[in-house]
Amino acid sequence: MSIFSSTWVDGKISDIDKLLSENSERKFMFILDTNFAIMSRYYINDREQFNKYYASQINDFINAVNVIKNKFSRIIFALACEEASRSKLTGNIDVEKYKLMVECVGKVFDLDFTSNLISKNELIKDDVSISKTPILLRNGLFKKQTVLSYTTLLKAYLFKHFDNRASKIKIKEMFHYMAEELNIFSPTSTSFVIHYLGNEPSILKGIKPSLGIEEILNKLYAASIDLLMPTQASQLAEISDYQEIPIFITFDKGIKLLFDSLLIMGEHRLENGRMVPEYSTRIFYSSGWKDKDIHELCGYAQQVQKTKRRKVINKEFELRRLNELAGKLEKELKIKLKTLFDNE
Repeated sequence: MSIFSSTWVDGKISDIDKLLSENSERKFMFILDTNFAIMSRYYINDREQFNKYYASQINDFINAVNVIKNKFSRIIFALACEEASRSKLTGNIDVEKYKLMVECVGKVFDLDFTSNLISKNELIKDDVSISKTPILLRNGLFKKQTVLSYTTLLKAYLFKHFDNRASKIKIKEMFHYMAEELNIFSPTSTSFVIHYLGNEPSILKGIKPSLGIEEILNKLYAASIDLLMPTQASQLAEISDYQEIPIFITFDKGIKLLFDSLLIMGEHRLENGRMVPEYSTRIFYSSGWKDKDIHELCGYAQQVQKTKRRKVINKEFELRRLNELAGKLEKELKIKLKTLFDNE
């Protein structure tokens, strides 16, 4: 399987070597996902367990390492290493584990990376195993961004597993929820909603209600971090004035599909003056939707997106509001899971 993706490339990257060869004059920035950091640790420190746990992915991993070694102008590792060293129970980063992660990733590429934490991390004292709200506004490099993607995934998960209405109805209601409750409407979320609430099997694969609340929230939180990567990549690309093409490395087929569905067409300026990427969105047939359905749903998304939304005056207040909204959705999920288990 191809584990390379980029929002700077239209559709799937079927041949990474061909892409790099045809753009030999360009520079490439490779962005690693959390799984890659974890695999690197096993590869360096415990090759036997690496071969056991990742038997089906060994060739992809080795190929990725060789490709990156030969073509990188920059390797973005801190995003992956921070989350790979974060405790699922406390939400805090284990500094020594972070240093180990960075050291192992560096050894994989025969490079010496600085192992100092880039971000400032507040000490989290609450138990984050049954609620992620204590961490959403305080999680290092993803601080204050995760709350939107996490809340989006939570609401979509509730629609997917606890709402028996037709998929189109759920998708359209989700669009209104994004515009009216979350007060934001992103192409990444649009692609996610249409694919996930359709029949795309790879997105949030295996996150079934039978896992229980702790494991579901852990996986949704991890996915919410991955969902931020296109935005993170765009911001990082500003460093080189967009001279470096960001390439994502991910072993998650669902996240890769979402990256493949996005193409950056340019930038536009928000009301607060911040420049953000402007995407076009492609919906793949694996979602189960036909051309007519895709045009209808994308058109509806554009229609909802154009509706006037609340102007945010106090950003900190808005973030707290969203965090409280995430907490309410978590409680709703707990109730629905309890009802489901009680009825079995």
